[in-house]
Amino acid sequence: MEPDPFADPAPDTAQTAAEEATGPSRRDRKKLQTRDELIVQAARLFDAHGFDAVTTEQIAEAADVSQRTFFRHFSSKESVLYADTDMLRKRMRIAFDARPANEAITLSVTHAMMAITNDYPDDRDLRYLQARLGSTSPALSAYARAVVQASWEHELTTAIAERLGVDPLEDAHPEVLAGAAFSALRAATRQWFAHDGHGDLPEVLRRALGAIARLDARAA
Repeated sequence: MEPDPFADPAPDTAQTAAEEATGPSRRDRKKLQTRDELIVQAARLFDAHGFDAVTTEQIAEAADVSQRTFFRHFSSKESVLYADTDMLRKRMRIAFDARPANEAITLSVTHAMMAITNDYPDDRDLRYLQARLGSTSPALSAYARAVVQASWEHELTTAIAERLGVDPLEDAHPEVLAGAAFSALRAATRQWFAHDGHGDLPEVLRRALGAIARLDARAA
């Protein structure tokens, strides 16, 4: 069998050990650079032509890589636009777990949700692009809801259930509360986008989440 010309070379064990001790290897840095370039070029093309009109082949060509390389980094063009999904999910969970165990659960949820917007205004343009493209592309909007936010909502549901010591399959409270939190996020994003992204997204989100705390207080 002929060797795959695209296969990664076998690692040098001694070199790998040394690189792990000193930080990312040149190869890893190159992978990160390629990934970042794909994200930049995808955003540029989406912004110029709309989400539905752009193909993965065009993104790869703009980044000067093959489609095979594209799919080594991303499973779809949707996943390029939401490349930070896992990072934000982990950040949200860390923020929730860092709250005092005896704190009101709605307050812990608020802190966890606010962690999603920690990088604002640095990522304001990306958030606005996501909202704008999602408003015109049913496919992208469905992906954002069914993949991105669903993974975040599941993570938050699990965290709430663990804090309350309940089984989310038997007690609906964790799922209902997490669902309300992400309804607040969607409402805040729509409101912010309706004002052309000129407002402060974290503050809009904080106000939306405040509605959950008020409802919880009334129920008590």
